[in-house]
Amino acid sequence: MEEVNSKKEPVPDIDSLLYSFTEFLTGKADEERVKMIKVWALYNHMLKTMPPLVQHWTNEHPEEKAQLRELFEQVKRWNMEKKQKGETE
Repeated sequence: MEEVNSKKEPVPDIDSLLYSFTEFLTGKADEERVKMIKVWALYNHMLKTMPPLVQHWTNEHPEEKAQLRELFEQVKRWNMEKKQKGETE
């Protein structure tokens, strides 16, 4: 088994992919929006793969749950705006 090069990062750098994904999803990719999409994507994945864990966490953290709800609504609005702009162009 080959040793991992100590100079390599243990996690690949996917920033350019995240910026592209954010732009395709929302129509714009700035630092703040990319950060929001990271949280949105991770939470969305956890919600689909481990719903009981997420439900337990949201019951324990109602304020964060409300913030996440707002985040999901914002991403949805951005996506709808992007789609509407695409239809009119």
